[in-house]
Amino acid sequence: MTWIKTIPKSEADAAYKAAIDAQHAWYPREYGEQVPGIPTNDGDGIVAAHSLIPNALHHAFATFGTLMDPELPLTRRDHELIATVVSQQNCTRYCTVSHIEFLRRATGDEALVRAIESGAPDALLTKAERAMIDFAVQVTRDATAVTRAHHDQLRAVGFDDRGILQITLIAAWFNYINRVADSLGVGRD
Repeated sequence: MTWIKTIPKSEADAAYKAAIDAQHAWYPREYGEQVPGIPTNDGDGIVAAHSLIPNALHHAFATFGTLMDPELPLTRRDHELIATVVSQQNCTRYCTVSHIEFLRRATGDEALVRAIESGAPDALLTKAERAMIDFAVQVTRDATAVTRAHHDQLRAVGFDDRGILQITLIAAWFNYINRVADSLGVGRD
């Protein structure tokens, strides 16, 4: 549930319906099935939390959809690793539970999921994934402490500038959505 009024889909006006439809179109296929134990978006979830300002819903999730584009450098596994680790760092239950499940669905790698949940995934990560996660954690903890050396580390394991930008934007977007979820009570009751 959220701690603010939300508009159920059944009462959505044209702008809200359009934003909902667009948002669904941008989602990766792994998001199609409801995650058990997580509020639905028909009044209680993160999408519904944006329902009073449909234009904000549209733009926030258009950004999300753009960042998940398979034509960009990162893989679905990369997307969900970043989403999960950022959400864990922020202690955001709603997004952590959701993205651990989406990581499971995207990769089919139960050992990786268990390792991420326990906070000890290093043995199952490539050097590039480790560098990517470390960078996303730094962006989350204190982006002012990011230096050129962080970018150099990402380049050393194969990321180009477009990949670095995508990592940064996904980490920043999940910091945004984590704060929205927690501030509005999504999944906290």
